[in-house]
Amino acid sequence: MSNRDEFSPAVKKAVAMRAGWQCSVEGCPQKTAGPSEEAPGAFAIVGDAAHICAAAPGPGARRYDETMSPEERSGIGNAIWLCPTHARLIDRDEATHTADALRAMKAGREKACAEEIRAGAGTLPGSGLLAIGPDIVCAGEIAQVMAGSWTLNLKHFVAGDRHAMVGFSGGFASRAAEDRYILSNELGDGRVQSEAPALVMQGGNCMVTCPVAPNVPRIDAQKLGSDFALHPETNDLYVENSSIARVSGADYLPQKIRALLSMQRGENVFAATAGVRFYEYFEAFKGTFWLPQMLMLDVIRQAAIPVGDGIVIAPWTTPLRCVTRVRGVELLLGSPENNRLPLRVDLDVQGVGRWQSDLEIYMPTRDQMEEGARRLEEIRPTIAEFGHYSTSSETR
Repeated sequence: MSNRDEFSPAVKKAVAMRAGWQCSVEGCPQKTAGPSEEAPGAFAIVGDAAHICAAAPGPGARRYDETMSPEERSGIGNAIWLCPTHARLIDRDEATHTADALRAMKAGREKACAEEIRAGAGTLPGSGLLAIGPDIVCAGEIAQVMAGSWTLNLKHFVAGDRHAMVGFSGGFASRAAEDRYILSNELGDGRVQSEAPALVMQGGNCMVTCPVAPNVPRIDAQKLGSDFALHPETNDLYVENSSIARVSGADYLPQKIRALLSMQRGENVFAATAGVRFYEYFEAFKGTFWLPQMLMLDVIRQAAIPVGDGIVIAPWTTPLRCVTRVRGVELLLGSPENNRLPLRVDLDVQGVGRWQSDLEIYMPTRDQMEEGARRLEEIRPTIAEFGHYSTSSETR
């Protein structure tokens, strides 16, 4: 059994995407992905996700750092994307290729890639990111939008691959209803898929036609209801006019959005698929141009895709009930401080119009996420029994 702390496939793909599938050594023009002659839709990858600090101790273990944890050693922060030549070279000249030098090299390539994308000259084709269900994210574009279908031109997979796409289509009927969706950060919108998507390979690109359900109706922001107000600085209840302060209607919107974006997927014991995936995306894309794009896709999901509560049988609604379009999500800080992450959202809100706000959302640490998952497993049997009782009571 190997004692090497290897990168997962997801980390390898993420570090390659961050570099635009180009070697990270300054001045190296080597592309590391391209078409294969094996099949019309096949592609070849010749690059390597190399360890900045060695994956295990031992002879020839360059830049090994015994203070790093296994998670850090196998994490995206310890990976750099290189062509085969430079992947070998960095382990033959440790004096030149120090850990700090490699980190600077990686940061420089990612910055250049981001600038190329912003200038419209990026090495990654496609004008935006597209999500098809929870496990597939692609760089690509919307080729056609019709009343009952969206056609996508998938040019590169960020998460998942063609096999995952085939699996999603083949297993569509057995998927949870709230996982049958399509999201586009180019449109700032998404739809529930009404039937399994159809795939056609065209010249190396994957064309996907997704039958979609009608747009989920939104409510006017003034009809959001009310709740106890939370103080904007302390996030605690407070007294106003001798009573606990309340907030309602459009004034409730910032608090509601902040609360929704602060709940991670898997934290709601009654709805396992509810909540955002911010923590997960931070783990994979922190410090890159791609992170805000991934977060934006997830906010679109909250705005456009309905989620059931798992207990009460009721018509579905979207978590962000009055948001009709997500125009942008901007990080105002590179990483959370004291579990707080400031970000700016740019939204179209029914009954309000275009609405922008700076919010501080809660972001758990890895230890907190692991502890929360452990506690959920302990109480899940009780919750399941309660759900069975509640559903049975309603059907009597």
